[in-house]
Amino acid sequence: MDAFDFQLPDDPPADMVAVAQLAATVARLAEAVDTLHQQHLTLADTVTRGGGQSAGPRKAPPSIPWPLRWAELDRDGAAQAWAWLIDWVDWAVDRYQLAEEIPACWYQHPPMIEELTGLAAAWHTAYDDTAPADGPLLWHERFARARLRLRDWDDYTRCRNGTHTDRHLDLAWPDAWREAAVQAANADLADRPTVVPGGSPQEATP
Repeated sequence: MDAFDFQLPDDPPADMVAVAQLAATVARLAEAVDTLHQQHLTLADTVTRGGGQSAGPRKAPPSIPWPLRWAELDRDGAAQAWAWLIDWVDWAVDRYQLAEEIPACWYQHPPMIEELTGLAAAWHTAYDDTAPADGPLLWHERFARARLRLRDWDDYTRCRNGTHTDRHLDLAWPDAWREAAVQAANADLADRPTVVPGGSPQEATP
């Protein structure tokens, strides 16, 4: 949009001054809209080149054998996850000198497997080509907190100097705990109102 510009005569009438001021305001608004449009195009191009989308969850980098939900992995998926995790832990222990913090038998302790899996996945994400520039710094801040948890797990396992110690639980939940939990959940649900068509809540029937 071209700016509406003209020279005011000497001692112009008030209505002519008002028109000139309005034209200048419209010109500034048009320039601002054009700037916003260019910024929008630049942002859209950045998102497209980064392989992301404006909505929806971000996918894991191809360097991670996703998904990493150990309880749901089949044999092939677990084999890939184990090979990937063992390689990363080997590298991380050497790189960050963690031999005194992570026992050599970490793979025999499920809590450590889960903790190290999370650290490895976050590390690969932080150092991915599409990660923001502060990704590695944020990973190291989280890594500092994770090291405290790893030390706690190491104290719990009592594995020292490459010697694995089996930990047998002295306390176990009763077999009927799940059934009792379901009953408690059902009792809680019975006291909650339901939503009828139209969006208004309806009190539970006693």
